[in-house]
Amino acid sequence: MNKKSFVRHQCLTLVALFCFFSWGCKDEDYASKLGTPAKASFKVTKVQGKVNTYLLESTSQNAYRYQWDFGLNDGPKSAGASTEAYFISKGTYNVKLYAYGEGGYDIATQPIVVDQDDFTPTLNNATYQLLTAHAWKLDPNSAAPITVGTENNPAEYFGGGALAACQVDDDYTFSFANNAFKLSYKANGQTFNGGNVAPNYNCGTDRSYDVAFTFSTTVQGAGIATITIPGNPPDRFIGVTDVSSNNYRIISISANEMILRSGKSNEVVHQMRFVKK
Repeated sequence: MNKKSFVRHQCLTLVALFCFFSWGCKDEDYASKLGTPAKASFKVTKVQGKVNTYLLESTSQNAYRYQWDFGLNDGPKSAGASTEAYFISKGTYNVKLYAYGEGGYDIATQPIVVDQDDFTPTLNNATYQLLTAHAWKLDPNSAAPITVGTENNPAEYFGGGALAACQVDDDYTFSFANNAFKLSYKANGQTFNGGNVAPNYNCGTDRSYDVAFTFSTTVQGAGIATITIPGNPPDRFIGVTDVSSNNYRIISISANEMILRSGKSNEVVHQMRFVKK
């Protein structure tokens, strides 16, 4: 190695070492400026006089900001050092507190066991009360009682047509009894089997059923409320047997008319017009 190459090599080595130690010092100096990390903890107290309601109070150390996750699958939300959590349904909920300090954050988790359902908000809901006021049937006088399409265009694939004879006498009754929600479908003879092409659509075997249902004001896509029933079509369905899923959204409802849309917003949807029976 000649003299120039040796000097150049040594200079580059010194520069690299200088940069390495400089960065190391900066990291060490930065770390020393951070405060003490938070230590998360909280206590849970049942709120007297409120059903399924709990007071959550942070007992964290070195924390200045808080987020609470009630275990309802909707993620953490900012709140103060104390907040109230309400649960509509019985079950075990893993509640989490995210406590943030100057030197970092910490998470504390506690299970809350709720031993009863609270149906009061649902039973007092105006939409639910209209839904359960009487039985419903598909509108036999509408030119388009059922359309098929997409979320943005519910009639994109099928613009409607007259009901089959076996659809006209179908009825659906939503009710609450014996501490449970029940949907009763009566075919009164035959059930219309939905499908894309003949002979898949026809009047066939009576598929009457009684099944539990859930009602929620949480809606994915258009609508004001969501109805879900267990099982899969064609064994369980509302309106027609070939719906994409047993997720139904109430688009609008009055004392005498209801627009119901089957399917989630990313699925093929059936939009159905029901009237009071």
